Amino acid sequence: MQAVSRRRFLLSTAILGGAGLALLATRRALAFSLEEGNAETQALYFDHFNNVNRYHAQLVAEITARLKGHPQSEIDAAVAAARCPICGLPIA
Repeated sequence: MQAVSRRRFLLSTAILGGAGLALLATRRALAFSLEEGNAETQALYFDHFNNVNRYHAQLVAEITARLKGHPQSEIDAAVAAARCPICGLPIA
């Protein structure tokens, strides 16, 4: 019988342990699934985006009111450059 060196034993243990963890992680990842939202969830989702769009429209109106008297090209440029302070998306 051949003696196993400590280095070879630790290396094989690390490889087997890593393979075992990879199998466990793969099994968990396969448990993810998508489900269709019910009517209440869909209503909340669409209501959220309707509120965001209303807020963005309000921001556009505020910028337009502040820049009243300036050329339309400057107003359009300011609106295009503006970002929502809440979500960080462009408002127009």
